[in-house]
Amino acid sequence: MTTNRALAATLLLSFAFLGGCEDGDDAAAGPPAAIDPEPAAANTVIRLFARPFAGEYRLLNYFDHDRPVAPGDSNGYQLTWRGARAVPGRDIGGYDGHSGIDWLLPKGTPLFAVTAGEVVFAGGQTFNCWLEGNREVTNITVTLKFIATDGQTYFLIYTHLDRIDVAVGDLVSEGQQVGLSGDSGCVGTSRTAHLHLELRRLVSGSSAETVPIDPYGWEGSMPDPWSINDPQKASYWFWKAGQAPDLVRP
Repeated sequence: MTTNRALAATLLLSFAFLGGCEDGDDAAAGPPAAIDPEPAAANTVIRLFARPFAGEYRLLNYFDHDRPVAPGDSNGYQLTWRGARAVPGRDIGGYDGHSGIDWLLPKGTPLFAVTAGEVVFAGGQTFNCWLEGNREVTNITVTLKFIATDGQTYFLIYTHLDRIDVAVGDLVSEGQQVGLSGDSGCVGTSRTAHLHLELRRLVSGSSAETVPIDPYGWEGSMPDPWSINDPQKASYWFWKAGQAPDLVRP
């Protein structure tokens, strides 16, 4: 896969406006210390991913299961992997329609390949950032390509990096350092450093078209709105046992 403007548009990332900690549907109960990062029985599980960084860091953005198509979603909330609403500026930072997961990693935090794969992009993606008045910015990005145990092809995108430690064509192993986190590109006017991690599935029969999915899968009480009309958009739990970062909110 090669980068293009369509892919760059999926990487328009978040403001660091940090609101309260309550879950959108359970505010009265108060925030838990962490959301248990293990799949329920209803979740589809592929045990493939190791941790992308050491330790635990606060969450900035969920994958929005309502419509992960920013800036094309405007209902005012993200729908989490457990079917709860999270309102930007109150429950989380960021914005509606988020297509990956953001963690508030300090600049210079080492980032690791979550699985073995091929580096298909390593460099800058330049585009106009709608979060910053459409000014031109450059996201520093690494993209890994891999084939999962379900036989499908996936791409894993690390962006807003400060440094890249791999090159296109490299075959990386699980746990190999691919770069350092940073605040490059479209991060909003506050310039808060964080990692945007995005998982995309290659559309069947296509050589280039991909769709974003959630590596935490789906555990809501209703069918996943993102994939209800298109099974190719279905999200699976990709983490090995004990390897999923906690989704601890700001």
